[in-house]
Amino acid sequence: MKNLIKRSITGFILGTIFWLVFVYCLPIYFSIMLVGILAQIIFFEWTRLFDIKKPLFWLLMPFYPVLPFVLLIMLNHAPEYRDLLFYLFIIVFSHDTGSYIVGSIIGKHKIFPHVSPGKTWEGFFGGYIAACIGLWFLLWEQEHIKTWAFVLSFTFIVCVLSLLGDLFESWLKRRADKKDSGFFLPGHGGFLDRFDGILFAVVFFYLLKDYLVTIFQTNII
Repeated sequence: MKNLIKRSITGFILGTIFWLVFVYCLPIYFSIMLVGILAQIIFFEWTRLFDIKKPLFWLLMPFYPVLPFVLLIMLNHAPEYRDLLFYLFIIVFSHDTGSYIVGSIIGKHKIFPHVSPGKTWEGFFGGYIAACIGLWFLLWEQEHIKTWAFVLSFTFIVCVLSLLGDLFESWLKRRADKKDSGFFLPGHGGFLDRFDGILFAVVFFYLLKDYLVTIFQTNII
């Protein structure tokens, strides 16, 4: 319970700052924030997961985490694609929050206990429901009519990618024998812990950005 309270307070503060900068500031300021988060990950968290003298430190870093952050920045600075980040953040952050709460309360069946002992199927589907509700409210607020079949299927794909990102980051921590990737965010385990799902899902959004813009800006589905 103590960790849940700490995580909730930190998440609320971080989430508020994140959304205020994204919504009310020029894109350049949000990109500066993303660069700052990436720098924090590379200099203070990535060095905990890998020995800087080993080749894997340098071979993996350009593809993860650097490339996904570059894709986020590219979407952020393209006016025709920037709104896609709304959908990405709403789905992944809703899924993360729902998974944590439901998993903490009723989670029993482990997904991949040798990699991430805390991840349960109950938590995953609890987060999936939360993400579906979050996406539906966002579509409703923007007056985009979509069928529940679309909301359920699209959200499921993004949630699976988010889960894979979470498991991959958990594997990196397990490999390095670390419980958390960093200490900057009390109750969250570091920025990489918070963005692991985003880093996998943004690749999907970027590759299908033209299709997704058509889908989300019209009422064709």
